[in-house]
Amino acid sequence: MMAKANVAALTNTTRERLIVAAGQHLATRGPRAVELRAICVELGISPSLVNYHFENPEQLLWLAAIRAYGQHVHDQETQVAKASTGAAALEAWVNGTINWMRDNPGTASVINFPQQTLAGISEVDDYVKELSTLSRANVAALGSAILATIKGRPVRMVSAQRVALLIKTNSEFAYWMSTVGFASQGAGMWIAGRKPYSPLWKAFGFSPEKQIRSTVQELIARMSKAPAHSIPDLDALADAE
Repeated sequence: MMAKANVAALTNTTRERLIVAAGQHLATRGPRAVELRAICVELGISPSLVNYHFENPEQLLWLAAIRAYGQHVHDQETQVAKASTGAAALEAWVNGTINWMRDNPGTASVINFPQQTLAGISEVDDYVKELSTLSRANVAALGSAILATIKGRPVRMVSAQRVALLIKTNSEFAYWMSTVGFASQGAGMWIAGRKPYSPLWKAFGFSPEKQIRSTVQELIARMSKAPAHSIPDLDALADAE
């Protein structure tokens, strides 16, 4: 069944078109507002093809969400890897997280609360495994940026396994991972869920994005002052694996 969940392996043109179109509707409208019949009309195909290509509508929405999330994680890795400094990499990761959740609230809701979509899908473990793989890659990108910032060295991409080991064994690293990671996710969800309040924010001269950027810069400044030796070298870490 894992092959069914592997979006990269999909080759059927109609199936692909349905996933892409569902993803576009899901991004801003949310899973409950996606109308499959309207999507089929838009694509000029019979609604019966949804049942032919997918186990149920939930599977289509999940595949659309996981494809979009996979692209987001790839973008995060790319931005972190090409950053000139750890601070730049960290800021890119945080901004990427917030911007993606702000611009794709429907997709983010499926990724952040998968049980609501996966409830109607068989072979749930396969789908959860796919999401977990992508999430670990995203966390590894964040860990790579944090390490580069504290160590004051160029960004070096670190494996998800080493990041997980550092989180378990080093309280300093675990603190920064949780502080930056949860703050970014929470800020993104908060902004995405409160778009209607934008005019009110502006009336009071408040910009969530500006405030968040200011907070991130303060966190980076504090992180940069952390002793480099507070985090073990990766070579030493490899011996402990």
